[in-house]
Amino acid sequence: MLRDKDKSFLKYEVTGAPAFAVVRITIDNPGQKVRAEGGSMVYMDGHVNMETKSAGGVMRGLKRKFSGESMFQNFFSIPDGSPPGMVAFAHGAPGDIVHLHLAQGEEWILSRDAYICGTTSVAVTSKFGGFKGVLGGEGLMLTKIMAEADGDVWIGGYGYVERHELEPDQEFVVDNGVMMAYQAGMQHKVSKVGGRKSFMLGGEGVVIRYTGPGVVYTQNREIGLLASLLLPYLPVGRSS
Repeated sequence: MLRDKDKSFLKYEVTGAPAFAVVRITIDNPGQKVRAEGGSMVYMDGHVNMETKSAGGVMRGLKRKFSGESMFQNFFSIPDGSPPGMVAFAHGAPGDIVHLHLAQGEEWILSRDAYICGTTSVAVTSKFGGFKGVLGGEGLMLTKIMAEADGDVWIGGYGYVERHELEPDQEFVVDNGVMMAYQAGMQHKVSKVGGRKSFMLGGEGVVIRYTGPGVVYTQNREIGLLASLLLPYLPVGRSS
């Protein structure tokens, strides 16, 4: 299904959605460049150039490293005089891919692993998520994206992705583990639900409470829960 009916500066197509989505991006001219997370490229035309470097300089790369992300990112472009080139990207977990068009100055907060790729006009940095987020399973660090100029970003979720547009003063509660993205200016707070026993044993204890207006994206599966379900079936090393 083609999804270039919005304000995207780059032509793109998402296939395989919603279970195993792949986004195919067309780079039309040498002035366009796509930044992507390491390991997210699936395939590309032979004349597309790929350059690996520390995004935003060494200091920003070190910050990404300490947050559990790769210090390096890949940059894709086409050489002068060449025809348009196609590059395909996928998220690390099975699920859907969402396109965000950001106006200059617009900011979003993403779950740590949601960012797949985007134009270089959108800066990608790490953001402290608070200690309550650690207890809820999402981790200490989140990802912040900010448009230094108008640009495009593609984000991925584990499972089915839903978009929730909140009216002014509308309240919306999301389990911390399935939060995918939200507009940075939204009023929100991380809180505990239930008593001490449900917090420790019930599997659902930390939520994010949003208040509109604003947009929130959720994914209907949690990668940490999948890992815990698989853990009993993994082989255990034995000493000889």
